[in-house]
Amino acid sequence: MIFQSEKPIIQIAYAVQDVRQAAQMWSEKFNIGPFYVNEHIPLANTYVRGTPEPFDHSSAYGWKENLMIELICDHAQKLSPSAVSPEKPFNGIHHVAWIAPDFEAECHALENQDCLKVLSAQNGNENGNENGMKLAWFDPQNGMNHFYEIYEDTEDIRQFYSFLSGKAKDWDGRNPVRDMSG
Repeated sequence: MIFQSEKPIIQIAYAVQDVRQAAQMWSEKFNIGPFYVNEHIPLANTYVRGTPEPFDHSSAYGWKENLMIELICDHAQKLSPSAVSPEKPFNGIHHVAWIAPDFEAECHALENQDCLKVLSAQNGNENGNENGMKLAWFDPQNGMNHFYEIYEDTEDIRQFYSFLSGKAKDWDGRNPVRDMSG
């Protein structure tokens, strides 16, 4: 019997300084691949700690068994689960993620549990694409030392997860780090 949860974690993200280098290392150490790299990911309607401002990050996405592994680089070190300094950037588990069947209700539920919203945005572009999938990061403030990320339940996010899991299933070990566009 497979355990079922109301909030199944579908992704674990690790903060890294170089997504390509980290993806190569993860592939070699853990036989995860292929990783797909998306650099300087465009987001729209971005709020960092409640203030409208851009958030520049890059990610590499891989798949292991029933879980996406994201390697994430916050280029400005704005949003890290622990205090950081330029001399010692944050490394470690950045967030765990799940898809919220009702995105707004899930945001309210997390806020009612004293989670602080540290990022809200939509996939898209900096020009305010109103149709992109909503996402949000929350700081649970409970000693877990990582954020929660929730996604709006869209066909695009489900197709992306299906794409990654399919590529991992058929992966022959070659070309472990790839561009999203290719």
